[in-house]
Amino acid sequence: MKFPFCIIFLCYSILIFSCGKSDALRGASEASNISIEILSKELDLGIVAPDHFGGGIRNTFIFKDTLAYVIPSKPLDIIFIVDLKNKTFIDEIPLDPNFITSPSGVQVISEDSIFVSDMHFPFILLINSQGEIRDSYNLFRENLWEMPAEGFANFGLYFGFGDTFRYLPEKRSFLVPLRQIDQWFFVNEKKSFPAIGEYNIDKKEFVNLFGKYKGVYASDRNTLLPFYLSHPTVEIVDEYIYLCFAVDPYIYKYDFKGDLIQTKVATIPEFELGEPLEYNMEDFDEQGLRDYNKSNSYFGNFFFVKEQNCYVRIFFECVKNAHGKCSSKKVHALIFDKDLNLLEVKTLEEEYGGEDFTFQIAYKNGFLSKLGKLNNDDEFIINSYYSLNK
Repeated sequence: MKFPFCIIFLCYSILIFSCGKSDALRGASEASNISIEILSKELDLGIVAPDHFGGGIRNTFIFKDTLAYVIPSKPLDIIFIVDLKNKTFIDEIPLDPNFITSPSGVQVISEDSIFVSDMHFPFILLINSQGEIRDSYNLFRENLWEMPAEGFANFGLYFGFGDTFRYLPEKRSFLVPLRQIDQWFFVNEKKSFPAIGEYNIDKKEFVNLFGKYKGVYASDRNTLLPFYLSHPTVEIVDEYIYLCFAVDPYIYKYDFKGDLIQTKVATIPEFELGEPLEYNMEDFDEQGLRDYNKSNSYFGNFFFVKEQNCYVRIFFECVKNAHGKCSSKKVHALIFDKDLNLLEVKTLEEEYGGEDFTFQIAYKNGFLSKLGKLNNDDEFIINSYYSLNK
């Protein structure tokens, strides 16, 4: 079954901040004594891409701390393998367009066992290093959770901040952020949507649904955001799952049974989030969705840096001009200990334009940062390495 992607891409609803915002700011005030310092770039990797590589990057998985498996925005039928240590492209994995039309996520279990998801269909394929399909897992369920008669519950495996899915070898399960399709339509129901699903590959069935859309994402107001800001980001460390959202200040900690263990404010008072757009079918703000990145601040990726035993949450700050547009952007890294206590806030030294996109991923003692510009489509842009070494 092919999903109505034109609707998926444009029509997601969320809410303007209500009483939860003031609660978050009160909690954030506990961190008001933390100063913001500049984080200098440790290294420019200087990796040069082959001619057929498109610089926009959908998803990246770093295998054995050295090899980056990269899904670019073009071409869509190749996974590129980059040796980060030796700073060079070393191999390519072909993807069969008869089975994978729009790859959105990748996870490498071994050099010959690679999971790949598709954005247009909710399935995950297991391929080998030659791109040959070894197994497939269809995650589509028409009634995955209870919904009103006029709709059905489902989700898409589209790319965005964080993992599109995560395979857990010890449980033989995928943990999947449930990125609800046509969320804008279910104003009254969305607060009860599960945010995470566990799919067992032996049973080929979902064995658990848990977590909730929170904060502005569970509001009864009919507002919307661009699709890449409309859904949860998930990180998994030890026996816990961490859930957060782009325009919500909190981090939510769950165990694998689905119980909420902790809710933690994960911001500082200086960081003001953007507000969603108002949804109106009669006058749908398509331009507002396209331009949202040019005038709003929001959270990006959330990830664990193993060698530093800390978490990092990225915040994109829009520095507005007199017309309310971003004249430039600052990228901040909020650094937390294992108990989610905020330790420090760092601002990346790189200069970002008002329309730029940027993405970060954990690597070694810190993270790699990539900058996306409209005029650098053929450059390899995961080249900036920031270390968190004290």
